[in-house]
Amino acid sequence: MRRWIATVALAGAAVLGLTGCGLPDGVDGNLTDQWAALPAPDGFTPSADTCHSAYAATGYRSSYQPVDCAQSHMTETVYVGTDDALTSPPKSGTAEYLKLARTCETKVNEFVGGDWHDGKLWFGLTLPTAAAWTGGAHWYRCELITLEQVFGEETTHTGSLKGELTKPGSPIRLGCFSYASGKSVTPVACTAKHNAEYVGSIVVAGFAAANDRTKMIKACHQRIAAYVGMKYSSDMKYRTGVFWDPMTAAEFADGDHKVRCYAWFSPDTKTKSIKGAGAKALPIHYA
Repeated sequence: MRRWIATVALAGAAVLGLTGCGLPDGVDGNLTDQWAALPAPDGFTPSADTCHSAYAATGYRSSYQPVDCAQSHMTETVYVGTDDALTSPPKSGTAEYLKLARTCETKVNEFVGGDWHDGKLWFGLTLPTAAAWTGGAHWYRCELITLEQVFGEETTHTGSLKGELTKPGSPIRLGCFSYASGKSVTPVACTAKHNAEYVGSIVVAGFAAANDRTKMIKACHQRIAAYVGMKYSSDMKYRTGVFWDPMTAAEFADGDHKVRCYAWFSPDTKTKSIKGAGAKALPIHYA
């Protein structure tokens, strides 16, 4: 359109130059003052409460194909926010990205009805391309995903996860496990024989702290004591073993500052949860 207008203007000027005639009545020769200003760019904005067949960190308009959440899907959009203060989509690991991730974490927790760490869950951000952002698409999507296992790969899900952590007996919520050191944890019913139980997550002060074995053992023992309903003391190391989630530097930089803790009873086994059971649930084993 702009090139076509420019061509007409030049052609008109050439004709006028050849004829030497004046302008008709009511025509001032200014072809621009009668045109309304172009509107500001208005980029496409996706919708919340939709589901998708795959997760992608970058969301292209051409590949935006939400599916019915009642069908099998990979991700669920729990929130769509905007940030007009940024000149481009924030890069992973930056303070700007961390700000959006914290908002997403709050929205995800509200959506599932509890701390997402208490379930086989993960969330990620989907952002527009840099070109789309320049064109006015200043949105970000908070995408919720279920995991095959707490340490496992993403898996598909049928139905919405809204309020999932408030549902009694939810298969998504973490509970009791069969665990062997160095191997993956296998979920089992707490009424079945098991040797480990998820007791909650703890906030770590930094990535180094998450990899400090001494600090992590103490912190998880404190979390176990609170979960059981007993006073923490140094003899916790004689009552139960512990293990916890691994954490990468990238995960911490992107805003995940929590580590899941587990009580590990081996070689003992139990057939009910230790939650609120008191010190008697964790007898001392000095040898």
